[in-house]
Amino acid sequence: METAEAATVDSVESKIEFGVPSKAIRNYIDAHDIDFAILGTLGQTDLSRYMMGGVSAKIVRTSPVPVM
Repeated sequence: METAEAATVDSVESKIEFGVPSKAIRNYIDAHDIDFAILGTLGQTDLSRYMMGGVSAKIVRTSPVPVM
């Protein structure tokens, strides 16, 4: 938030949701008419993370909008 505000980004919003992260993010996208999502990742590369997928990977696979 601080970095975006310091860069004078026009619209910055922070929200805390509870539940399964990928479902909560998808629900938020749907509920707020989001048309583009930007997500960060930790870049973990171990086998379990690859096999199970992280939250960002799940969002990329299931999001109703483009994700970067």
